[in-house]
Amino acid sequence: MGAALKKVTIFHYRSIDKIEITFPSCQPVVLFGPNNAGKSNILSAIHRLLGDKYPTYIEMLDSDYFMRNKRDNPRSVISAEFSENIWKTNSTEIGVIYDAVDLSEIRLCDGKGKKLYVKGEQRREYQSCLVEADRNIQASFNYGSRYSLLSKFSHNIHAAINSTNRKNLKDAYKKIKNTFESIPEYSQFFDKFSQSMKNAVKGFVHSLEVDFSAYDPNNYAKSLRIQAKEGDSVRGFEEFGTGEQQVLLMAFVKAYMEVFTAEHFLLIIEEPEAHLHPLAQKWLKEYLGDLCQNGLQVIISTHSASFLDARYLEGLVRVYKEREVTHVKQISAAELARFCAETGVPEDRVSEANISDFYATKLFPDQLEGVFAEKILLVEGESEFFALPVYFKKIDFSLPQHGIEILNCRGKEAMPLFWRLFSAYGYQCYMLFDGDGEKATSLNSRLFAGIIDSEKWETGPDKIIIRDKYAYFGKDFESYCQKNVSQYAEIAQTTKNIYHINTKPGIAYAVARHSMLPCIHDLKEKLRTTEPNQ
Repeated sequence: MGAALKKVTIFHYRSIDKIEITFPSCQPVVLFGPNNAGKSNILSAIHRLLGDKYPTYIEMLDSDYFMRNKRDNPRSVISAEFSENIWKTNSTEIGVIYDAVDLSEIRLCDGKGKKLYVKGEQRREYQSCLVEADRNIQASFNYGSRYSLLSKFSHNIHAAINSTNRKNLKDAYKKIKNTFESIPEYSQFFDKFSQSMKNAVKGFVHSLEVDFSAYDPNNYAKSLRIQAKEGDSVRGFEEFGTGEQQVLLMAFVKAYMEVFTAEHFLLIIEEPEAHLHPLAQKWLKEYLGDLCQNGLQVIISTHSASFLDARYLEGLVRVYKEREVTHVKQISAAELARFCAETGVPEDRVSEANISDFYATKLFPDQLEGVFAEKILLVEGESEFFALPVYFKKIDFSLPQHGIEILNCRGKEAMPLFWRLFSAYGYQCYMLFDGDGEKATSLNSRLFAGIIDSEKWETGPDKIIIRDKYAYFGKDFESYCQKNVSQYAEIAQTTKNIYHINTKPGIAYAVARHSMLPCIHDLKEKLRTTEPNQ
């Protein structure tokens, strides 16, 4: 596979004090978190170092220095560690130093800070390709930069042309296209590119085609123009849907990498979900996973749970802010397994080898939406999931407004495993579940061992016991409502008779719309004051 990016370190860049992100083998790195957490700043820093422009030639604006204060924070450093020596240097680490005070200190360097002299041609061996949120891919398919995708492609094709090909091209321009197609690298590339596009999600109508109208006898390959087609008609890139643009670009990069194996890419995508319908997002997540399995390295930022996958656990990176400073939380499989063992899971049931697959089989897509919240309210089932937001809204406490995600665990047995996953990432969690009466007290003690230290497990159908980090009903949610909500029986019967709704969640929702839950104010106060579990 050649050189692979292993780790990126960013120091004093924009909202970032100091962070490290590791790049696991054959997995995408996914930055997730709320708006304005600093995900774009991370991608910008990486592309500064590894992109097509020479890092020291990229101007540092005042806003690029840490906390927008270059007087107190005049020095920024972005560095990367690779699996082997990179860019024909003697170091596996490369970095760029920016210094607002001493301009002579601005330099490309190795891991020890020693200045490096790296030619542009050397930097081509590992570069990043950025798909920004605006999805303008036209820059990648023109010759405006020596290091655009098309420039690099034409350079390699031109180098592969032998003397016989060159004579044929010079003598008969009419045969240029056929001659190019006789070049193995060319035909292999477009075969692979074509195949990639055939496997794209349904609904994409554009394709890319090669045009030879700009004849350049000094570089036949530079006669290539990539143009958009819809059927037999040529279209402008601006007519592409944004989703189509990024898929076309990724297909081009994938085919390029498979043919020119000496070069390696980091594909950087801001918000790949932008303008893609839910099914297309799921397809694109699979496509990115396949790219990584084939050797391409990918890092994305996202606000969509569709791009989160527990199978790629080690590449999931939480990005968040505290006091306006960006932080990241990335955990390995070993670290998560260790955290689970420390919080009550028997050591013989959890390991580095099984933890990712375990969570991959337990998590539903809607449950992953909790990672975009500040706090997570874990509830046992559908009745609480549908009814509680209605009760909270009645007392002017909107869960989304306060950064709280209510998560349906689909059973009390699953609640501890979700608590452990989200707590390992540093989220604030509050649990609400059914105590299930006297018969379940031993089950509760076993189930929440390592999470709830000691509890008498009070019982009674009319009770709710509210603690700082959890609450439970003496029997269950429905029994509590039946005993404490006024006109519960009448509302439930009307719901059955008129709307033919007989399910517990349906009745709980209907009752919530027409009544008040006595404990809702106390629950609100606990949610407002819940502190991180770590």
